[in-house]
Amino acid sequence: MARTAPNPSSSRSDSLQAAFLRRATSALERMAATASPKALSDALAAPTDAGSLAWLLSRSEIVGPAVIELDPLVPALARNVEHRKRLIERGGGTLSAENAGRLLGISRQAVDKRRRAGALLAVREGSDWRYPACQFGETDVHAGIADVIRAYASAGPWVALDFLLAPDSALGGRSALEALKSGDRGAVLRLLRSEAQDGFA
Repeated sequence: MARTAPNPSSSRSDSLQAAFLRRATSALERMAATASPKALSDALAAPTDAGSLAWLLSRSEIVGPAVIELDPLVPALARNVEHRKRLIERGGGTLSAENAGRLLGISRQAVDKRRRAGALLAVREGSDWRYPACQFGETDVHAGIADVIRAYASAGPWVALDFLLAPDSALGGRSALEALKSGDRGAVLRLLRSEAQDGFA
């Protein structure tokens, strides 16, 4: 009976995974040992595993001063992960390029082309580009989305998504997305110009 030769890349991947799990488990055990019952309860109240982990990592008193001294960005990175997760939830989730194409009646390649041209908002999730569902109407992208993408091209798509979803007093307490959906593109453009003059966009 022929034997299959071991795949070196597969065994390397397995060993990397094991090494990562050992390191991550060790860090989690240290944090769990120092966290109060209330902190652990608050972390468990997050709706996902990743949310629980991000909640713990965002608390410097739980991560510990020794870790913060070695890597002061840990809590900030965790808060950023949690904030992005909340943005995606508020934006109605994300679509794959294939699903966005089906909604728009175009190919996946045409979706990618629109993204590269700044006509579709896409954020990175892992190694994939994902398309926030909130930018789509029934058959097309809401008018004005491309204006927001262009305005925040240097800051990046997560900042553009944050702008779209955050209520603003300049828009009467509405978000930019709500204003665009109601056809008030002019008000959003004025806000973008104002923020650009103030150095925000």
